[in-house]
Amino acid sequence: MTARPALAISLYVSGRRCVVIGDDSQAEERARRLRQAGAEVLTLPAASFEPGTCRGAFFVACCDPSVASAASADARAHGALFYALDLPDLSDLALPALAQHGPVTLAISTDGRAPVLARRLREELERLLTSCGNVLDTFVEELVQRREKLPREGRKDLLYAVAKRLRIEGRIIVEPTSNDPG
Repeated sequence: MTARPALAISLYVSGRRCVVIGDDSQAEERARRLRQAGAEVLTLPAASFEPGTCRGAFFVACCDPSVASAASADARAHGALFYALDLPDLSDLALPALAQHGPVTLAISTDGRAPVLARRLREELERLLTSCGNVLDTFVEELVQRREKLPREGRKDLLYAVAKRLRIEGRIIVEPTSNDPG
């Protein structure tokens, strides 16, 4: 697979038409994420895909490889951003794995090269976030309240000084190869 460095962004989809093609758990998860972000989501099984399905869509996610190539062409013909699950060469973007806890969301990406590693990092980061209980939520609220009270000029540096109270201690360990499957 050719390396394709990606620009990490958060995409505002609220009120925009998004299409999810597929009828498995991965398609359901993408549709759920889009709905949580406020998108107007049309979901359909691959068997229902036909040219023109992507007309008026802002974003199209295809989770079925049997129609990914045709869906990609249709999305591009209609000016929509396109994502194909496990097919980065057809995609305009990679969807990161998300570790969420309260108002904090951490996005983990491998630029589409090792999605299973992104998934594993997400699991570990979720464990870490969950282990801190509501301490992080309270800290976020403290920063929000301080931000609202401070004048815009110089606010960023003052808030960063407060944010530096947060520390992550530990290390990442990759155990030596043993009898890995595959």
